Amino acid sequence: MVKVIPFRGLLYDKKKAGADLSKVCAPPYDVISEDMRRELHDKNAYNIIRVILGYSNPGDTSDDNVYTRAGKTFGGWVDNGILARDGQPAFYVYQQKYKLNGKTLSRIGFIGRMKIEDFGKNKVLPHEHTLSSPKTDRMNLIKQVGANLSPIFGLFSDYKGNISAILKKAAAKKPAIDIVINGERHKLWRIDDEKQTGKISELMKDKRIFIADGHHRYEVAKSYRDVASAEKKHNGNADYIMMYFADMDGANKLSVLATHRVIKNMPMLSDDDVVSKVKGVFKAVECKNWKELASKMAKKTKKHVFGFWGGKKYIFLELKDEKKALEMIEENKSVDWKKLDVSILHYLLFKKLLDVRAEEGNITYVKNPEEAISLVNKGSHACAFFLNPTKVQELTAVAESGDMMPQKSTYFYPKLLTGLVMNKFD
Repeated sequence: MVKVIPFRGLLYDKKKAGADLSKVCAPPYDVISEDMRRELHDKNAYNIIRVILGYSNPGDTSDDNVYTRAGKTFGGWVDNGILARDGQPAFYVYQQKYKLNGKTLSRIGFIGRMKIEDFGKNKVLPHEHTLSSPKTDRMNLIKQVGANLSPIFGLFSDYKGNISAILKKAAAKKPAIDIVINGERHKLWRIDDEKQTGKISELMKDKRIFIADGHHRYEVAKSYRDVASAEKKHNGNADYIMMYFADMDGANKLSVLATHRVIKNMPMLSDDDVVSKVKGVFKAVECKNWKELASKMAKKTKKHVFGFWGGKKYIFLELKDEKKALEMIEENKSVDWKKLDVSILHYLLFKKLLDVRAEEGNITYVKNPEEAISLVNKGSHACAFFLNPTKVQELTAVAESGDMMPQKSTYFYPKLLTGLVMNKFD
C-alpha cells in the first residue's frame, strides 16, 4: 500500500515576495546552466536559486559555506514571512501548458506527500541508476534546510480516470498561481476539502509509483530519513517526501525527450574507424548534415537507430539483427532492459564495439543536439552519439523487471518548477 497524504505547503507570500511569482521560481537545479544561474540570482532577491544553487566563496569553511548560507537564507525567509505555510493540509493540482514540435500540449497532476518506501517492495519503482556526487551535494543541502524544495516526479496508472476527474474539477476554478516562464504556463490550485483529499489518498493506496525524474533526490530523502530516525531528530515528517503524481494512462500524453551522449575521450582516431568497428553489427549511412540525420532517426522510432558526429561526418547507424545484438550484450539483465536503445548504446556500441569509457566524467549529457554538435566542433569533446527518446512503456517494463537503466535515460518535458510549493519537515 502506498501512503499519499495532503500537507500544509510552504508557498511564497505574494505581498512580501512580489506579485509576479515567475521571478522567484526556478527549474530543477540539475538542468540550470551557468548563464541561467546568474540570471536567476539577479532576477529577484528571493529567487529560490539562492537556496538550491548558491555560490561558493574562496574562504568557505565548515561553518560558513554554500550549504550553511542556503540554510540561513531559507530559514530567514520563513521567519520573515516571505515563505508562508498554508493553514490546512492540501493537495496541490499542478498543470503545465507548453509547446513542443509545433503543438500546444498540457500535463496535469497533483503534489502531495508520500511515505518513503525502500526500493524492492514493488510499491515505488525507480528506473535509472544514480551518480554519487549529486547525492552528496543534495544531502548537504537537505541537512541545512530541512525541507523538500522541489517535488519528485512520479507516474501512476489512473485507467478509470477517478483521480483525473477530481483534478479537472479543481482546475476549472481560478488558480492560486498562474505564471509563465520561458513560454511554459504553470498553474496551481489547492484541494483542501477533507472529503476530496481523503478520496484521493484512498484511491492512491493501491497504485504503483514509477519515478520519472528525481532519482537522486529520492535516494537522498531516504538516507536523510534514516539518519534523522537514528538520531531521533524528527517527529515523523522526514518519513515523507513531496512528490508530483501524473497519470500515465489517460489524462496525459507524456512528452519524453532524448538525452544525447557527448564523449570527451575516444580511442578511435577517425569517423572511418568508428564505421569500421561497428559495420558487422550496424548498417552505417553517411548523411549530408544534421537535418538529414535527424530525419532518418525520426522515421525509425520502432528500430534501434543512433546518430554519430565526429567532427567531419554525420553517420546514421541502424542495428541489423536485434536477436544477435542482444546475445552480444553480456549483462545479466532482462530482455526489456537489453532492448532499450540506451542499453544497446552503452553495452554494445560503447563497451563491446568501440571501447568507450562510459563513466562519470567522460560523458556529457545534453538534451539539445545542437549543443552536442557544438561541443564537438569546439574541440572539448571527441564525438557525439544521438538517440531517439525512451518510451514510457519501456520505462515501466524495465522498472517492473527490477532492472535500472543507465543514467540519464529519460528526459521528461517540461520540468517541474522549484519554488511553487515546498514541504518543510518540522
